[in-house]
Amino acid sequence: MKYLVIAALLAAGPACANGLDDMKAALGLLQGQGTLRAAYEVRETHTEFDAKPLKGPETAMAAAQVEDDPAGLVIRWDRGLLKRAADESSVAKGAKRKQALSQLVSSSSAPRLAMAMNYAPRLLQMLAISQFKAERADTYQGKPARLVELMMTPQEEVNQNVSIKDNTIEARFWLGPDGVPLGAVTTHTIKAKLMVFMSYEKTTKEEFTFGVVNNRLVVLKREMQGKEKGPGTENEFKNLYTMTPKL
Repeated sequence: MKYLVIAALLAAGPACANGLDDMKAALGLLQGQGTLRAAYEVRETHTEFDAKPLKGPETAMAAAQVEDDPAGLVIRWDRGLLKRAADESSVAKGAKRKQALSQLVSSSSAPRLAMAMNYAPRLLQMLAISQFKAERADTYQGKPARLVELMMTPQEEVNQNVSIKDNTIEARFWLGPDGVPLGAVTTHTIKAKLMVFMSYEKTTKEEFTFGVVNNRLVVLKREMQGKEKGPGTENEFKNLYTMTPKL
């Protein structure tokens, strides 16, 4: 009987991989060595409810030309845009200072844009802390896809003054037939206690649209919205980032 059981297990072959394993395998093949040129656009809207008077919604928009190749990353901002960003942050003494545009340009840093143009390494890091929940057949933009649901638990820095009550990311990925993600939706929830008696909460929802260009997983579109509330802070934000490859 023992030999019959062993023979049956061998005949069955290896267990079927789930969507998480297939996605990791597909992303491992996207090394991002090719050159990519793209138009980058960003729009950020921010509302500060705790400001007196109420500040916002304040919107800033910008665009740049980006090129990433084996020699490095080049970002070309329009000179007029850079001048407006500089002017708004250097107003006359006593005048109301605006910083939305200058902050937007600063946040669109080279590491952030490089990651969006070659997102597979970053996504593999996230999947390494993920737990598989479920998967099922679904559609994405009208085409058949596999919907994979994951739970992520980011690593936390030790801080004696901060007690983390919740820090989780719920994620849904739509995979193509080759296992490469076509799109994703993530919801990141953080709840904490600061100095025992103060609370902090932040919820961020992000929607991603991916594409494969020159052996790269490119974030073609990323929509982010969320709320943050803590000591002296209460705001909402809604941002949109797009990357349009030049083929």
